[in-house]
Amino acid sequence: MKADGRAFRLGDARGGEAPAVLCIHGLTGTPYEVRPPAEALAAAGFYCDGPLLPGHGTSHEQLSATPRSAWLEAVVAAHDALAERHARVYVLGLSLGGLLALALAQRRPLSGAVVLAAPIDLGRLVRTAAKLVWPLVRSLPKTPAIFDDEARARHPGYDRMPLRAVSELCKLAREVERGLPAVHAPVQLLYSRRDPTVPQHNALRILRGLPPGERELHWLEDSAHVLPVDRERDRIAGLALEFLARLEKAARG
Repeated sequence: MKADGRAFRLGDARGGEAPAVLCIHGLTGTPYEVRPPAEALAAAGFYCDGPLLPGHGTSHEQLSATPRSAWLEAVVAAHDALAERHARVYVLGLSLGGLLALALAQRRPLSGAVVLAAPIDLGRLVRTAAKLVWPLVRSLPKTPAIFDDEARARHPGYDRMPLRAVSELCKLAREVERGLPAVHAPVQLLYSRRDPTVPQHNALRILRGLPPGERELHWLEDSAHVLPVDRERDRIAGLALEFLARLEKAARG
């Protein structure tokens, strides 16, 4: 049986001093992908909002017709709605969600960002194929990059990858990389050495592009690409919670 891929809201939504975390899923995925760390954060007192990105939860054809600007506008709007009620807003994003987390940090004064497997550079072959081939081959079959058999079987995302959406992701990645010097929020990077989708050098490129500040990088050894639901999901949730709880403690003085 497929997992629930709908948007979620977890924790105390009353606002005020209670911190909020915007949780952003990956390309062709759903909020299911970021729900495990959100549940850990909500149990610790964070309010977690996991929206469904435009073009998702419908059809891969709809995603193919969705520009990157729609993803970014949705994330900024979700942040602004949280910022109206909560004193501090953090962000946690996987893959495309990680890119959007960094893009958001370039546009809004975030209290911190947890970035999981963000693809700054998928390689020339992927960029070229996505740009030139999509008018002829609109989509390709895909299987979620998850080592855990049960989590992979339950994954509720699309079973096809629209190449035009990949092209939009690659364009967004270039824009995000150019804007990294504007990211002043604390950043935690989580990447897997065995990720079949995002090469390891992506983490190092992000670190090099960020200005001085509070940054940390953690490597996973037994996870594929969809880190928060794979074999090391408990460790990932624990790392995100430790990082954001430490920032929250410092913010409260």
